[in-house]
Amino acid sequence: MAEGDRTLPSTGRGLARRRALLDAAARLFVEKGYGKTTLDDIVAVAGGSKATLYAQFGDKEGLFRAIMAENQARIQAGLDRVVACQSLTPEEALTQVALQFLGVLLQEETLSVIRVLIAEGGRVPQVVDEFMRTGPEVTNKRLSDYLAGLSDRGLLSVPDPATAARAFLGMVTGRLLFDRLVMPERTLDLGREEHYVRQAVRLFLDGVSPAGARATRAA
Repeated sequence: MAEGDRTLPSTGRGLARRRALLDAAARLFVEKGYGKTTLDDIVAVAGGSKATLYAQFGDKEGLFRAIMAENQARIQAGLDRVVACQSLTPEEALTQVALQFLGVLLQEETLSVIRVLIAEGGRVPQVVDEFMRTGPEVTNKRLSDYLAGLSDRGLLSVPDPATAARAFLGMVTGRLLFDRLVMPERTLDLGREEHYVRQAVRLFLDGVSPAGARATRAA
């Protein structure tokens, strides 16, 4: 099995070494900064050898790309499960999408990626471009396609699904993500945040409901 031209481990020991390298890199990129972290630093924390790191990731950028790919895969898997379930109402589906998206976004691994991109983005613009292309743009496209399907079925009225998808993700994540990035020590009130998400979903649906449904609610 291969990831590009990199060989992925197939044994339990190999997978454990890969996991240790990824975890060590994510931690050090935040603590020391991406630019100041060396491969020797990562191996010193993770154990193993640079030969193993080179074989699995190629270099430091390869490590960071693998960390980004893992986070995107978790986000995409949750989104795909929800949109594939035709029995959910739009409100139920979008609420689940938002909560699952936030669940991954607020994991320390994901926050570490975002912190590194904010701090080091100017030094590694090609990595930032890749993050946007394989992360937010993919998520937005998948949600956009889902909203377009609901609109085609007459369940919503969404003339510009791509813009609507970006607006929705911004509504449910913007403030909370900012809080977690600048005030990581603050205790997260999950009940309050879930209430906020559910309110945001309803506000969004008020804006994209078919005209007839809006008129009925207003009456």
